Amino acid sequence: MIETRYTGIIRCLPSCYGDDKSIGARRMRLSLRYLESGTIDSIGIALSAKPRIEVLHMYIVADGEVQVRLNIAGYEPGDRRKCWDDQYRTPKLWAVCTAPVSWPPAPMRMRGFQGFRYTEGLWA
Repeated sequence: MIETRYTGIIRCLPSCYGDDKSIGARRMRLSLRYLESGTIDSIGIALSAKPRIEVLHMYIVADGEVQVRLNIAGYEPGDRRKCWDDQYRTPKLWAVCTAPVSWPPAPMRMRGFQGFRYTEGLWA
């Protein structure tokens, strides 16, 4: 029997769904570009629990597709922060996500879900 080796988690961000008129979607794309260019060092993604399996990557799903893969540099306590959609959130913790920013090689459809899911690498 082959054991699955999880290398990442997938996090769905329903507040970032929609076209460029959605403030959450627009600010998410802007933050990802800033992270990719080195303008910012990291972004925080809200989590309700710390993954029990140590993983390197976070895949972000928004608008029914895997949008991007980021590295997880660590976790911070869940203090109150203003998010891309102008809502304030106080999660259990923040995943500190850093570059490199890796875009999917082809569109990857995925239905939304709550929380996060473990995954093997979705692309090289």
